[in-house]
Amino acid sequence: MREIETGGQDTVILGTAGGQHELSAEIQRDVDRVAAVVTAGFRGRDWKQLADELYLYAYKTLHTAMRDSYKLMQLVASSPTPLVLSTDERSALHSNFEDRAVIATMTISEAMSTLPNSLRKGGYNPAANPGKSGKHKSLASFFVGRCGLVFPRVFYGWRRERTDRFVAAANEHMRGWIISGVLRQTAEESAFLEDSVPDEVTKLYSTLTDMIADLKPRNRAVWRMTLEGYSRGEIAEELGIKLGDVDNALYTFRTRVKALRRDGKLPVPPTVEAEWERSRQLDAATNGAAR
Repeated sequence: MREIETGGQDTVILGTAGGQHELSAEIQRDVDRVAAVVTAGFRGRDWKQLADELYLYAYKTLHTAMRDSYKLMQLVASSPTPLVLSTDERSALHSNFEDRAVIATMTISEAMSTLPNSLRKGGYNPAANPGKSGKHKSLASFFVGRCGLVFPRVFYGWRRERTDRFVAAANEHMRGWIISGVLRQTAEESAFLEDSVPDEVTKLYSTLTDMIADLKPRNRAVWRMTLEGYSRGEIAEELGIKLGDVDNALYTFRTRVKALRRDGKLPVPPTVEAEWERSRQLDAATNGAAR
């Protein structure tokens, strides 16, 4: 049996067998709202409004946390699933709004699906759980805490699904004139028909193919689509990534290839060099005639 006594406008005193705990009016309203939606069986306008408020608060909080690795690690500190992020993943979460939006939505959905059962069992009980600082936790903070518990599991699922999607895209787009595409030169495929391809060209082709196959799934998909003639915009749209991510994948790999060529570790066969020179002369003649 508990007695409720108004202790001024901002506090409520709860007398219990375990002693007295002061709750602010705001926290008491949260307690009362929880009691109301539990009684209503999590149906009706009150539950919808409460769920919408929790969603909005958690969405903003998760977005902020994902931009700051320290805040994110604080959020997931109590999760039974450790969160391990690569440098690339930290950078992506910091800079990619779309990725944060998807992950935040998935995390909130997962946490919301188990919230009713938790509230039925008295999971939100600020009077009995004053917290480490002695400050009672609001229902919104309580829900964000539940989001933190499930975040690592949701993130790993999102990463796995995303990686699988990139792998599928990379495997789908296997063809393309790889030498001209990677080395960014104009070359005529007719000059290297299958029946007359020199061994040195075949070796270069195989080397570049292997290098692309060793890329991370997203970058591998970007390159294979590039070699099939897709535009940067088309690649970004199909893979669901930013145009800047496409440019970065292209630039990083081309820079690596240029470095290998400069160091003499990736020689370009004379056959290819001759074809490039022929193409340059043809382009120059065509442009000159156009003037």
